[in-house]
Amino acid sequence: MSERQTFKLNALSRGHALQAVNLAPEGYVCEVRPPKRSLDQNSRFYALLQDIAKSGEPVAGKPRDVDDLKVLFVSAWRVATKQPGEVVMGLEGEPCQLRRSTASLSVAEMGELMEYVTAWAAQRGIQIGEK
Repeated sequence: MSERQTFKLNALSRGHALQAVNLAPEGYVCEVRPPKRSLDQNSRFYALLQDIAKSGEPVAGKPRDVDDLKVLFVSAWRVATKQPGEVVMGLEGEPCQLRRSTASLSVAEMGELMEYVTAWAAQRGIQIGEK
């Protein structure tokens, strides 16, 4: 048995996954979780952020680039969905927000985040291209 195996569950792979679990030595870990956000979702998310950045709409007082918008929208979405955030003093005494990476979001969570960004843009009349 190899050190690590990952199965995207479907009718064929379920049997292979069950066999791998049955053959795994004591102490191995089995994880069943929803799929993480897709590369297509990631591309669409960045396209949304690019459209907002290009619009010049002030966010937190001034126009922002894609990297700043990503941080601001992930933070806002977490607050809107009642997920606690935390701001701590950083290593140099600066305020620092701790947050999840978008790479760790599930497909459903990434979809919710993109809906939040799209609604925010629509409320401000920002044109979002079809991606």
